[in-house]
Amino acid sequence: MTIYSDDLVRASGHIVGLGASALAAYDAVAGSGSVSFGLPLACCGMTLLYTAGSFQDHLRRRDTRIVAFLSANPSTSLHEISSATGLSEERVASSLQRLVTDGTVAFQTAPPPAACSYRLAL
Repeated sequence: MTIYSDDLVRASGHIVGLGASALAAYDAVAGSGSVSFGLPLACCGMTLLYTAGSFQDHLRRRDTRIVAFLSANPSTSLHEISSATGLSEERVASSLQRLVTDGTVAFQTAPPPAACSYRLAL
């Protein structure tokens, strides 16, 4: 399984946001008891969680663009999808990986020199 950069950004946002929120809660209860440190840290953690959620929405919109393109153009290569949607090949590959895992998109391999192609799953 390949992990792409946008998946790492999403995961790190959740981890850091939850960690900062947990640290703030711990500091407010058992730590120095200073609200001046715990409250801003809790706000930072919640902001990171919100940002990660916004990033999820961005990924869904990108996946929707790719699915819409595949519905009109079955059996299309990654390069063709990237060119048509204006997205980088890495971002298209990341979206296709998610869509294949979800069962929305299927890929077909062909003998060389042809590349694999993608289509909507039936």
